[in-house]
Amino acid sequence: MKEIFSDELKSLELDILQVFHDFCIKNDINYSICGGTLLGAVRHKGFIPWDDDIDVLMTVADYEKFSVLFNKEQKNSCYRFINCFNEKQYFQPFGKIVNTKTVLIENYDRNVDCMGVYIDLFPVHGLPSDTKKRDFYWKKIFKLRNFNSVLYQRNLESEGKIKHCVRNILFFLLRFIPANTFSKIIYSMAKKNDFQASTFVACSVFGYGKMEELPKSSFNSYIDITFEDRTFKAMCGYKTYLSNLYGAYMELPPVEKQVRKHNFKAYWREI
Repeated sequence: MKEIFSDELKSLELDILQVFHDFCIKNDINYSICGGTLLGAVRHKGFIPWDDDIDVLMTVADYEKFSVLFNKEQKNSCYRFINCFNEKQYFQPFGKIVNTKTVLIENYDRNVDCMGVYIDLFPVHGLPSDTKKRDFYWKKIFKLRNFNSVLYQRNLESEGKIKHCVRNILFFLLRFIPANTFSKIIYSMAKKNDFQASTFVACSVFGYGKMEELPKSSFNSYIDITFEDRTFKAMCGYKTYLSNLYGAYMELPPVEKQVRKHNFKAYWREI
């Protein structure tokens, strides 16, 4: 298979984002670019120079509307939305929009046969209003998220020898259950918090934990924002979001931290 390198990879991802944006506008679905993509848009007007992925998020209602509609409308295209509810091999509690003409191989111990070059789509759920209940929720969902990671990754460099042994044992004990088992539990747990009744919201199924917390008003409206000479959408509370995640986000990190974080290989799929 022909390998896809950085510039072509970014171009393919940008094409997915454009298809995604056009679909959302057509179907009255709100979204915001997020993570390093939003930071790149604000600070660099495009990709962070050492980054090569695209992230977007939606409130849970828009996420589920998108989940129902996208694959139906795009059935004759090369784009497909995958998540833990429509793909048994997929082990994350958030979704990806994939270019099916490509193959993407990540550094995990379980394969997803339909994986290709993608952009990530994260759902934003409500959070408990009471501080203690919110803290308890974060602890509980992080335990589930950590346990879920055992299904697809049997080694973590950050773990000591004892945890490494436990992880390997669990990985082999659980290898016969569907990879999407715990991701569905995580998503369902997050959905129990009523978004409309919540004061604070977050992408709690993945990401940085409490740093992701935002006032629900952050999603009251959306603005146009430039990314790679194209116009996409960002939540009105994007400055709070970026400050929470990156602090002084307009300042460049030290040179030693300006490195690519993702470990994967991408190829054109053989026909």
